[in-house]
Amino acid sequence: MRGIPKEGDAHPLPSHIQFYIEGDLSGINLESLKGYLQEKTGIPVLGGGNVYQSLSPDRIEILARKFAGIRIKNPKRPLPKTVFEVEVQYEMDRMRDPGWQLYGIPYEGALYQQLIHDLVFEGRLSEEECTILFTNQLIATWDPDDWHFHIRISLYGFPHLISIPGIVSGPARPREYYVKKQKGIPIEWLKEEYKGKFIDHGDPRMTEVLKGYVLQAFMYNLEGDPFCDDPDCRLFNSHWQEEMIHAQLDGAYEFCPRHEEVLRQVKTGIKGWNLNTSLNGEGAA
Repeated sequence: MRGIPKEGDAHPLPSHIQFYIEGDLSGINLESLKGYLQEKTGIPVLGGGNVYQSLSPDRIEILARKFAGIRIKNPKRPLPKTVFEVEVQYEMDRMRDPGWQLYGIPYEGALYQQLIHDLVFEGRLSEEECTILFTNQLIATWDPDDWHFHIRISLYGFPHLISIPGIVSGPARPREYYVKKQKGIPIEWLKEEYKGKFIDHGDPRMTEVLKGYVLQAFMYNLEGDPFCDDPDCRLFNSHWQEEMIHAQLDGAYEFCPRHEEVLRQVKTGIKGWNLNTSLNGEGAA
């Protein structure tokens, strides 16, 4: 089952890290991400291909019907109860096509993750393996405080979900961007004015930004907490584009002292690794 390991529990090092993909991820250098993660952790990183490739037609139809039921049609309302056959067919078509393009339909992220866990991996995932699914679909979670779905970059668990378009649509752009947009200034003009201050579709910096998120997925497996409070650390939980760009591309260092030490211990293969070792080690926060 998914969930955050309890603090104080031992967390085994994954024997390997497994990448899966769904949809068109052109422009993302997965080999670079694999090399980076393996270099930082010393753990083998494997590519598993398209996540739906081994599913039977019957399983695809079952999954398609489930996916159709978690599509977010109105970000200010809970999920609709009615599912149309045309939506089910759409889901079957996209699962059968490895190069399926994004059409901007967000899904309820926690339920999406659960469906992949239950119907694709059939509950076989555990803390002892780190499975990362890169998706070209938008994922969102419901915030009961403002009664609104919010787009997310990632959801960590079993498996970890990392949404490529979420990097564009999740973290907020500069406040002034939205003020000028409301005044009717054309989007293309704003993109030119704020060029470099946010990540856009096809941005050559996308792969470099993703490196921090694959490390966050690994840290979830290791400690149950993927994030860092230090805005200069690549594990910082960014809510604004400028925060994300700073943490991933031009921070004062790659990792804060604590997480630098955690990764050093992991890579050097210290025996008896567990959560308390990382917390009490040199440079611990």
